[in-house]
Amino acid sequence: MRFAIWTGLILRLIIAVWNSYFGPSFGAELDALTYHRAAALYSVDLDLNKFEFAIGGIYPHILSVFYYLITDSLFLGSLLSCIAWLLSALLLVKIMHLLSFNKTACIKAMLIYALLPSSVLMTAVTLREPYQLLFVNLAVYSILKIYLHRSNFYWLVLFFALIGMGIFHGALLMFGIFILMLVMVLLIYRNRKRLSLRKFVFFTPLIVLTLVYGLSLFTSFSYGFGDGLDKVLSSYNAAILSTSARANYISSVVITGMGDVLLFIPIAFFQYLLEPLPWHVSSSSDVVAFLENILRVWLIWKACFRLRIVPVLERRPVLLIFILYLILEGIWSLGTGNWGTAMRHHLPSTGLLLVAAFAYSGRRFSRRGNSIQTPFKSVGRPPVSGYLSAQ
Repeated sequence: MRFAIWTGLILRLIIAVWNSYFGPSFGAELDALTYHRAAALYSVDLDLNKFEFAIGGIYPHILSVFYYLITDSLFLGSLLSCIAWLLSALLLVKIMHLLSFNKTACIKAMLIYALLPSSVLMTAVTLREPYQLLFVNLAVYSILKIYLHRSNFYWLVLFFALIGMGIFHGALLMFGIFILMLVMVLLIYRNRKRLSLRKFVFFTPLIVLTLVYGLSLFTSFSYGFGDGLDKVLSSYNAAILSTSARANYISSVVITGMGDVLLFIPIAFFQYLLEPLPWHVSSSSDVVAFLENILRVWLIWKACFRLRIVPVLERRPVLLIFILYLILEGIWSLGTGNWGTAMRHHLPSTGLLLVAAFAYSGRRFSRRGNSIQTPFKSVGRPPVSGYLSAQ
């Protein structure tokens, strides 16, 4: 596991050096350079009062503070991204420990996490993705501490993580709303196979308030839905189509009502996960994207297969993580029409999918999911078979 983390970090540092002094590296040509140049410009005459606190627009301002304090070097910006990825990797290890992954599962998950080509390239340059990944993993770790260890302190950490991910992208702000609601749903069923009426009465108003206030916050600071979801999706995807690019996978979008929206959502989701399809592959970068998609589909299948036969109480935290993965990917899919962009959007949810896919590796359950047939040596505390009973 340490080998995987160190290898991943060294590869990213190599990319950071190449991008800074010989590049730009692949994937660092447009947005990454734009963020760096904006941060360098802001750092010349740093004024905190001029910070743009718009959702998604604060990253170059944060970067400008480091440039002002140290130096406006592209390598520094890339190095900070490498550090963010390293912290996210350490958090993923902690998450796997909380869920008592066995050693083999930890190693497999970390190898994928560290060596995924798109991750190596895009978490080593001045993009927002490594920070998004860090805050998503921090949110998951906080959820598990709240659920498994009843730690109220981690409510503060969770809110910090939600704010952190939200300021880096509007889609993650919406994702944060779903996180809060689903965590409260999970707590209603803590240690119970059936609904707790007392907890239901307590949490239901909080869930409703979270949804109402969260949507108000989202529409105020990110994307407005004043004209209706169908109009928003239609205009957003029309803007994508107006930019001609080889990797675009949508050719036309006709959304005139909610019926079209319901048809568009599953199509957009599956294209987002699967493009480029084999007949669209025409370059080496397309081959990488295609192979990563195959890996991603296998991990989704692996998560679904194992979750079916896991005992109910033990399944819930991992099931929540898998549902959060599907929600985040679903949100991204609604506004993505290019598989190059999709490769970036897949990154923040990488840890979620790996946790869901490898959570029960090396274990055998009865077909009814009633008993654990073979124990194994875990790398975490408490033992897997008892991490719920230890609460």
